[in-house]
Amino acid sequence: MTIPTANDATAGSGSSMQVSLRESRLVLERLMQVTRVEPGLVPSLRDCALYSAALGLGGFPELLRHLDLLRTAKPIGLRLLESADMPALEEPVAECAGQHAWIVAPALVDLCVERHRRGLPGVLVARNLIEADELRIAGALAEANGLSATVTVVEQDGGTAVRLSVRPRADGSPTVLDTIRRHGIPVETALWWRLFHLANEALAPDSYTSRRHAGAIMVTADGRVVGRQDEDDTDLSLLHDDASAA
Repeated sequence: MTIPTANDATAGSGSSMQVSLRESRLVLERLMQVTRVEPGLVPSLRDCALYSAALGLGGFPELLRHLDLLRTAKPIGLRLLESADMPALEEPVAECAGQHAWIVAPALVDLCVERHRRGLPGVLVARNLIEADELRIAGALAEANGLSATVTVVEQDGGTAVRLSVRPRADGSPTVLDTIRRHGIPVETALWWRLFHLANEALAPDSYTSRRHAGAIMVTADGRVVGRQDEDDTDLSLLHDDASAA
């Protein structure tokens, strides 16, 4: 695949491109860092955004709006509402405390998987969450456990909630992750390069110090590269000297 240049992206041609799994994860992870979400949430939020894009949900087009919502995330508010007299077969209710669906989706899937493995219905009802439609990424998250997930809207206590259930997935069918590996994710070219350059804000600026830590090459005080020009950090002369000494 020929990757368009940044100049191509700013032309506003409306062209699209297929972005690989590696590049998608790289940019999404850096964007989470730029957004200053809790560091421990970066990997899970990166994958939630990845699956959102692959499943045709908010994905890349709505990513910046979702990032704004994630800036104030407080996942500590998530809790499972249970009582001592609640029957085990009753559908538990998860209070999401107004959190974004990407914040709560991994935990909700884990709860359903745990119930399924205990021989109980792998079901729960999630209430009080925002961007509830994004909870459909649960289907991709559940595939890591050999399961599939279904998300439906339900009415509860006079309000709207979301019912999440897991079940064994069909053998042999490709997972969402497999599909991304093979085909990538389609994205509008100009949007991709906008996100790419924004993600680079997570990187340390180029400097004399950063270049001195870039590898085994030699750099002068003014930043000029001298000595070895290759990118191979293996110094075979050390191996040769040891052999001679022996």
